[in-house]
Amino acid sequence: TVAITFWLDNLMPRKHPAMLVGAAGCGKTAIINGKLRALGDDYVTSSVNVNYYTNSSLFLKILEAPLEKKAGKNYGPPGSKKLVYFVDDLNMAALDKYNTASNIALMRQHCAYGHVYDMSK
Repeated sequence: TVAITFWLDNLMPRKHPAMLVGAAGCGKTAIINGKLRALGDDYVTSSVNVNYYTNSSLFLKILEAPLEKKAGKNYGPPGSKKLVYFVDDLNMAALDKYNTASNIALMRQHCAYGHVYDMSK
């Protein structure tokens, strides 16, 4: 627990994603929830629970829910706060008709580019 907290304390200020992997019941969710509760007032958190029925469009709507419109076509967290997403059970969603996990691809795009393109256009 101390080692994981150390890495989270060093990764989060640098805006690097972190993924915890382990067997069911080993405390991954409890560690993250404890870390999220300890964040300061300059952070906003959003927890996303993925299940078998979460497809990419629903996942995108959940990710967009805490955002507000900024200048032009840009969206961001309210005010000057920083947004931290906690995605629980990312690999639980069903595969689409192309046999891919589109919500994982959407999360990978967000991590790689720092944003997600508008899928309606």
